Amino acid sequence: MSVTSTGNSSLDNISSSYQSNEQGKTQKEEALGRDSFLTMLVAQLQHQDPLNPMDGSDFSAQLAQFSQLEQLINLNDSMDSLGKSLSQNSEGDVVGYIGKQVTGDVDIMNVDKGTVSGGFYNLAQPADIMITVADADGKTIKILYEGQQNAGSHIISWDGTDNSGNAVADGSYKYTVMANAGYGYTQVPSSVTGKVEGVAYNDGKPYLVVQGVLLDPKSLTAVVDAEDNNGSGSGDSALSYLGKTISSDSPIVLVEDGIVSGKELTFSLDSQQDVALKIYDAFGELVRTITLSADDMTGGENKVQWDGLADTGYKVSDGLYYYTVKTDSGVAKTPLSEEVSGIKYMNSTQYLVLNDTGRLVAISSIKGIN
Repeated sequence: MSVTSTGNSSLDNISSSYQSNEQGKTQKEEALGRDSFLTMLVAQLQHQDPLNPMDGSDFSAQLAQFSQLEQLINLNDSMDSLGKSLSQNSEGDVVGYIGKQVTGDVDIMNVDKGTVSGGFYNLAQPADIMITVADADGKTIKILYEGQQNAGSHIISWDGTDNSGNAVADGSYKYTVMANAGYGYTQVPSSVTGKVEGVAYNDGKPYLVVQGVLLDPKSLTAVVDAEDNNGSGSGDSALSYLGKTISSDSPIVLVEDGIVSGKELTFSLDSQQDVALKIYDAFGELVRTITLSADDMTGGENKVQWDGLADTGYKVSDGLYYYTVKTDSGVAKTPLSEEVSGIKYMNSTQYLVLNDTGRLVAISSIKGIN
């Protein structure tokens, strides 16, 4: 809207001042808003009888009314913004998921201060694996060739660098897993099921923490009250593993009462190589890095003792931990094949206890039964 006046410098000043304040604002259709009010006020002043001009008190009253109208409109805009904010917060109220059993699709890895968390996939059968990592613009920055992998759950070991070896910026990165089981490469959907243990924020966005994986609430495919399951949903299947020998590539380390349960952390090497064994907590945070020289390694099975200390020198908190082993040529395997001697309940989730090592194994990560 354009407001003009002629022959009256005061009106010209009011009009120009109002027009400058209008710039950059979104115009709204109003029955009688500020535009219409000011138009009527200027027109009234332009056409007043010069022999009987408007009384100054009347003019002041109308200006006061205009000021009140402006404040009401601003208040209405503020209420609209507040309503939208509350609506968005209610949609993203992830706190209500804590304690519930959820299933969701996962395709995000997060980089924080150079540390990568999240990222895994499940295979129904052995396959050759290739993983692409893309930034927020959808540009592929890294291609990981995992080689032949067995059926089961696998953690993606990405060091947070691009194809040129440069460290990427902190943030969220989307990954795509392609598997070739002999019929060409097809995309492997990755999903996680478990109890929501907490909420973590990355770049101001909330994520659900499920089995150490950050899960976007928008990716949920199922939500069940944990009380409805009470850990009994998989009780029969867990009991059925007792006395049987199972195989898994994803051993879990339990720290209880400050003590690391079980024996040494094991992994396999094809040849002597320098090793960086990294230990993560259930939230995917790196707590300890143990570096080992190739001179101390052997081809085949290797063992490393962990005293339960973090890199800070302090004892880690009680809970579940997992580890990955990086070498000069890639990622080493962490295979276990042992008899199940018991069932451990942690956070309403059942884990199988392996007899000799004392390691825990999630039922979903079992890749073989003897």
